[in-house]
Amino acid sequence: MKSPIEKCLSYTLEAGASELIIVEGFTPAVRLFDEVRLIEDAPIIYFGTLDAFLKKLDAESGVFTAGPWDDVYWRVRYSRGAFGKQASFRPILSKCPSFEELGAPQALTSLLEVSSGLILFAGTPCSGKTTSASSYVSALCKNRVLRAIFLDPVGEMEIPTGDTLLMQAKSEDISKTLKQGLLAGTDLFWLGDLKQENIIDALRAAGAGAIVVATFTAGNSMGVLDALVSFESVSDMQMARSLLSTNLKAIVMQHLIPAIDFSQMFAAWELIYNTQNISSFIRSGEHFKLPSLIASASAEGMLSIDMSLKELVESQYITKENALKLAFDPSKIP
Repeated sequence: MKSPIEKCLSYTLEAGASELIIVEGFTPAVRLFDEVRLIEDAPIIYFGTLDAFLKKLDAESGVFTAGPWDDVYWRVRYSRGAFGKQASFRPILSKCPSFEELGAPQALTSLLEVSSGLILFAGTPCSGKTTSASSYVSALCKNRVLRAIFLDPVGEMEIPTGDTLLMQAKSEDISKTLKQGLLAGTDLFWLGDLKQENIIDALRAAGAGAIVVATFTAGNSMGVLDALVSFESVSDMQMARSLLSTNLKAIVMQHLIPAIDFSQMFAAWELIYNTQNISSFIRSGEHFKLPSLIASASAEGMLSIDMSLKELVESQYITKENALKLAFDPSKIP
């Protein structure tokens, strides 16, 4: 007999939801077409149920892969609140899609030619950034033979690597492994979620000639840059700004938007290259100037979120109303 949480997981798959949200003491909910909805007729999840079900929630917070339930593995992110624990369950794809299968814009293919620098795939929760980043890492590994180290502690999906030499990390300390990997001549580091304590070391590795790929949670490109330099000490903040302005290669923002008929989700993209002008804004902290600069830099290979949204609306894939929720300049949306 299935437990209450297993029944909710089954419902998540049947409904085509992207996430199951469990908060002890409340009715479970799912994220469906980017809206959080309570599961009708689902029972309240009592205190202690998550611990009994998962058996690995000792820390204050964490993320790990669990399952399978209904033949699907799940990414579980949990935290301890004032009155109980909460967790989100996200179904993991059975295989990593190819870069071509993503349906990403042509502008992103230029990222396959990079030889060094930090490349961030960013977006809100459940935006598909980890899938896109994994697909990109796989394409890099297949395009040429690299020496790579994968440091994603969750390891959501198996990433095909072709003939690339995949080396094992000797330590769970990411900063230490980055330094050791550089000494060993590592070409590519895949970090998964970029944590604040690893930002400076990741930028240094990118500056030393490695390709560093990571994901980052933020609502827009300005939010990404604000968060990357939000250190408590002034000296660390200045160091982060300096390293970021020099060693950031690109930011890929991704948003998922429901189709007009709610049959699927479509991706809207923003691609930012660290040009001389953008580097100057990073050093000065004038991140608010980015959207207007990106909009005028299509000749340099950049793609603005407004242009991506405009194409989706004109193709009648998404509604104008949903596009306007993400647009920087509403006048660009037809």
